[in-house]
Amino acid sequence: MKKGFSLLELIFAIVVIGIIGTFAIPKYLETKDSALIAALKRDITTVTTSIQSYHLINQKLDKISDAIDINNNNWDLESKKMTYSENGKACVVLEVTTSDGSRVLNQTIDSSAGKICNKLKSEGITTTSYELY
Repeated sequence: MKKGFSLLELIFAIVVIGIIGTFAIPKYLETKDSALIAALKRDITTVTTSIQSYHLINQKLDKISDAIDINNNNWDLESKKMTYSENGKACVVLEVTTSDGSRVLNQTIDSSAGKICNKLKSEGITTTSYELY
């Protein structure tokens, strides 16, 4: 008596695994994108609120890192500018600028940078400016 699987049983198992994979892999990728979008939306809201609060209390902002400690896995942080890039192109840019003696937080969204940026824009994250008082 031989122990093992027949060729037909192995082919059947491979087909079943393939069918499951055709449904599971796209769902996994969509879940990963949704999680990244949620994290970026949360980061944008947190950074905006933190910068506004910091400036209101201190009446100055030398660096964004003074107001908040942000996850560097998603963001490139400069002195007064932070950028999320997709496909090598700036997708979300938060930048503190000075205009006529007042400071402004500019939020720029480029939906042409990629799929994540396009979804951010479709979920209501748009290009806007916040005056810092």
